[in-house]
Amino acid sequence: MKIIVLLGLLSSLLFSDSLDALLQEYKSTSDNSLQTVNEKIGHVVIYSQKEIRLMQYTKLNDILKELPLFNINTNQFGLTNYSLTGSKTTTSGFFRFFINDHEISSGYDQSTSLSWGDLPLDFVDHVEIYYGESSFSYGNETGIYFVRIYTKSALKENSSEINSWITSKGSNSQSFTNSSSFENGWSYLMFLNQEKIKYTSIYNGQKLNSNGTKQYFYADISNETTKINMGYTDVSKNNYTGLAFDATPNSGKSLSKDFFVDVTHSFLEDKSLKVNLSVDVNDRSYEEANAQGIDVIPVINFSNPLSIPKNFTEDLRFVKTNAYLSKSFDTENNSFIAALNVKNKTYDVQNRETTNFINQTNSVGHYNSFDEETTSSILFQDSYKLQDDLILVANTKLDYYDRNAYLKDSSETLLRVGAIYTPTDNWGFKSFYTQTALAPSFYNVDYADTSKPALTSQQYYIYSLEGVYTEGNSKFGVTFDHVEIDDFLYLTPVGFINVDHRIKTDGLLFDYEYSFSKRDKIHLNYYTSTLSEAINNSTKGGYVKFMGGYQKFDYFTSIIYRNGYEYLGLDIPDSFDMSLGATYHVTKDLSYSIKASNILDKSTKSLYSERPDGAIFALDDNDRSVTFSIRWVF
Repeated sequence: MKIIVLLGLLSSLLFSDSLDALLQEYKSTSDNSLQTVNEKIGHVVIYSQKEIRLMQYTKLNDILKELPLFNINTNQFGLTNYSLTGSKTTTSGFFRFFINDHEISSGYDQSTSLSWGDLPLDFVDHVEIYYGESSFSYGNETGIYFVRIYTKSALKENSSEINSWITSKGSNSQSFTNSSSFENGWSYLMFLNQEKIKYTSIYNGQKLNSNGTKQYFYADISNETTKINMGYTDVSKNNYTGLAFDATPNSGKSLSKDFFVDVTHSFLEDKSLKVNLSVDVNDRSYEEANAQGIDVIPVINFSNPLSIPKNFTEDLRFVKTNAYLSKSFDTENNSFIAALNVKNKTYDVQNRETTNFINQTNSVGHYNSFDEETTSSILFQDSYKLQDDLILVANTKLDYYDRNAYLKDSSETLLRVGAIYTPTDNWGFKSFYTQTALAPSFYNVDYADTSKPALTSQQYYIYSLEGVYTEGNSKFGVTFDHVEIDDFLYLTPVGFINVDHRIKTDGLLFDYEYSFSKRDKIHLNYYTSTLSEAINNSTKGGYVKFMGGYQKFDYFTSIIYRNGYEYLGLDIPDSFDMSLGATYHVTKDLSYSIKASNILDKSTKSLYSERPDGAIFALDDNDRSVTFSIRWVF
């Protein structure tokens, strides 16, 4: 009945994704992005290369921290973490990240925080962020937000580039990008980066830090029909609050080495038949020592306090292989896609040991028998042009999960209906109704509450509605979304459980842009949301940002707002992250930049606790800092 009602709404309030006609108004700032944007897979926000440079977005988090209906925080391991509005999670399970068409989300916990989190943007052409289920067109794993990072094109760049920056806090980065094209039709792009991380906080008079180093490598080798992507990252960093009962570990370190290779080949003259094969290998290590004990949920026995670990080490390997086959068909009024996808994930414990308070060292091994999963999918998508200004969209995807043990095999049916309506050159409307499911990950099962171990998939029901109006140099948009969730996976002090009631959230977003010229633009954004549960993160926010240029100078200023809230007696104030910066172009190939961040020293804060049921406290997510950078193309 609910679907019938929503289909009725679709017939009277029709809508679009990025709205072809309206995006043409902003073609000067989005030319690169429009080559890849898929209008039918979700509400989309585009960050063009021009905007990335003007706003001095040096890392992915510079973009993500301003997104509406979205919170970006620091988790207990000192890693960037992303949460839906009103909530804070330790590990993000709702977000999928891609470099070009390859998903880089972890095979263990479906997060990018440790390996690919806060990716440098020196080799990035543009970024597209989709809200809503977009696993239909690409066959990837399900989610709520899909962040697609598109690299620079060797055919367009055909040069070398050096970027370097250093902050007043001691963090620094150096990168090298090289690209070239050949007469035989092949081209390549290579990216190398090294970064030093410096971040510290004080809690209970003790210094916490997530200092470390990161190295990135990426290569793209392509011709007209074949695209080969390879990536590697090596991260070593300290644990911040870690798993320590008192949130102040004596020592600890996280290590991660992640490699992938992704090959896509298109067949037929119109390239309508596409095959993709990929392999990801992730080696992760963790170690921690703490005299007050370590909260390793799967091994703790509170009835015997002496058995609580004071030292913990583990070495893990995750392998993910994926095969995807799709065929598109176009007729006068229809655009149809059919695809098959098979993904296999394995989880290998090479070493996992604990040492307790009576100095007994125990080899733990796997926490349970679930260490392999194969997901087989079939998907269909059709967009039907009912008339010139009206396109109807329908998607369905069937996922079958074959697990080797512990969890039962299961299947999920996902669907979406929607429409794109542009009645005039100035007006456009869009909406989707989506049913999707997020299956439990290896991480969820490892840390499941042992009294309720049989976890099931989370069920999401999403209705979204958006309207856009453009006039001259102005663009105004309003978006509403309503989400209901069954069997939400929630991390309690004793492990993950499926929440036994339906969770509901609503969001309302206002967005306005005005272009003074091709270089100068102001952008305002404000959102508000409600949540049926206890709130432990911001529910309102927005930003004002201005970017522009004069002769050889580019400049920007922005302020990002998140509202305060109260949680378990702890009062978290409003945050105002204000930044400003300028770039001087010595020549078209050489530039120097300076950026001041968090000028007001009113950063967002993240919640932490002394475990298992100790004090709640909050720490700033960002320092006040100044960044100096240089860019040289040759």
